[in-house]
Amino acid sequence: MLRGSRTTSHTTDHHRRSKLVHDMPLSVAVPALPSFRKQHLLVEFSRLRYAHLDGVFLSITPGDPSLWLGVIFVRKGPYAPAVLRFQISFPPTYPALPPLVTFSTDVFHPLLTPLTTYTYTTGSADTDTVSATDEERLPPGGFSLRHGFPHWFGRSRKSAPNSRDASGSALASPASTTPAFSDLNANSATPSAIQPTHEVSIVRILEYIRSTFSEESILDSLPLEAAANPGAYHAWRAHRAPIVQAHQPTSPSPEPSTSEKSEGSSTLGRNRRPGEWNWEGVWEERVRKAVKASLSEPVLYGTSAGEDIIRFREADEDMQEKMKWHLETAAAAAAES
Repeated sequence: MLRGSRTTSHTTDHHRRSKLVHDMPLSVAVPALPSFRKQHLLVEFSRLRYAHLDGVFLSITPGDPSLWLGVIFVRKGPYAPAVLRFQISFPPTYPALPPLVTFSTDVFHPLLTPLTTYTYTTGSADTDTVSATDEERLPPGGFSLRHGFPHWFGRSRKSAPNSRDASGSALASPASTTPAFSDLNANSATPSAIQPTHEVSIVRILEYIRSTFSEESILDSLPLEAAANPGAYHAWRAHRAPIVQAHQPTSPSPEPSTSEKSEGSSTLGRNRRPGEWNWEGVWEERVRKAVKASLSEPVLYGTSAGEDIIRFREADEDMQEKMKWHLETAAAAAAES
């Protein structure tokens, strides 16, 4: 029987207390899945023991190997020190089709569909109503893998040249108030530039997901058509604009023509496109609140955790030392066997 139990302790500056993570043992019962698919998922899960996924913890749902539950401790980067809960659901045709990754923690992130949004289609960057028949829609809390693994989304290659932002403006619209990020990341290899020629492992997917919360360069490289939350996308670009401008060569801006000035003046008071909104300070405030909420006691220990397999509890120093001793003993026994 494969077991995904993993235990750790985590201390945040907000609480100044230690937390323990533990999960329930797997049930003996298994669903009626094709044996090959079941074995494939179990093998994928077993690989996690040897992966260097610092801060990522996963467990298989008892009785359902196709549903994994996890927690990410963000230990560096723009979303540190958030504690984020998520789940991974594998479709029957995986790995031909991507898994569905959904977060139950509400986070303001360019690749995360807001929990208050009905659906987001991975085949379009528009925010118009999504058809119920859209086979590539993301649910609230859904994480978009389209940027990191574009080969899974055939329509993305077709729609990319004609992609529009949430309001219908072109990606390279001169009306945008924030600079493009292509120059900053031109010499760095981004996940979207890597076209895998073989099966993508779940370890690689988890590495990518973790990097989008801890690496600014990954967020900088995102195109609008890959964003699950256009508002967070624009807010991040506004937040990073001073840094991007510092890395770009300075050139005199062309003086707008009289017609452009009059046209801009005539639009005052009308509805503006998201790229033209004032996003200054929005990202900082929304993310600060999200991180604080993820570390709050009701979320970590209260009813908000529900019946999750991975749970938290407070621990004193004596309990930490005992758990550390058990872990070291188990690791030594595994090394000898």
